Amino acid sequence: MDEQLLTWTTDNRRLFADTVDALGETHAGDATLCETWDVRTLTGHLLQPILVPSWRFLLTAARVRSMAKACDVHARRLSDRPLGEVSAQLRELADARATPMYIGVAGPFTDTCIHLRDLADPQGLDVTVPTEHWRAALGIIVSPRGTESFVPVPGLLHGVTWQAEDTAWSYGEGRTVTGSAEALAMVMSGRPAYLDRITGPGADLVRARLTE
Repeated sequence: MDEQLLTWTTDNRRLFADTVDALGETHAGDATLCETWDVRTLTGHLLQPILVPSWRFLLTAARVRSMAKACDVHARRLSDRPLGEVSAQLRELADARATPMYIGVAGPFTDTCIHLRDLADPQGLDVTVPTEHWRAALGIIVSPRGTESFVPVPGLLHGVTWQAEDTAWSYGEGRTVTGSAEALAMVMSGRPAYLDRITGPGADLVRARLTE
């Protein structure tokens, strides 16, 4: 499965770079679904697992006392140049076999799925990864290490049956929440912009947990 994820990660990085290039430098400062990151910074973040070894990232996290802040430090450093240069490097290194400590190849893969929509959704673009990518990402998100890495709200997944409506995938027990595999993954990873794209008896519970 790792080889499949690596192949998909390469494809997704190239799609991300293509989308960035279509937007161009005039949109470099536009907002994304990542609250404090604009298009330029988000693009730099995708270079992090490729260019920043795990040991260096952990040293940064220790210095700033936060994994999230360490991500921000490196994203801003890697994106401090014209947007076209950042996207060109992402495309050039798209097939890099990044395997971060703890989560391995699953981390960069899932990031490419989620962050593509973080980029495209505010721009009104329907560009996304294939449904089979989203199904794989969902499996990663609900795994113990994936939940630690991608689910920002403790308990968000609990007491709910998450049911994809466009592929054969479900997880959990409780009141049902339905939506596309993409919508489920984006909600699980803490994107309130996707809350209007889920339905079912458990949807209000999830909305409350994510917005409280």
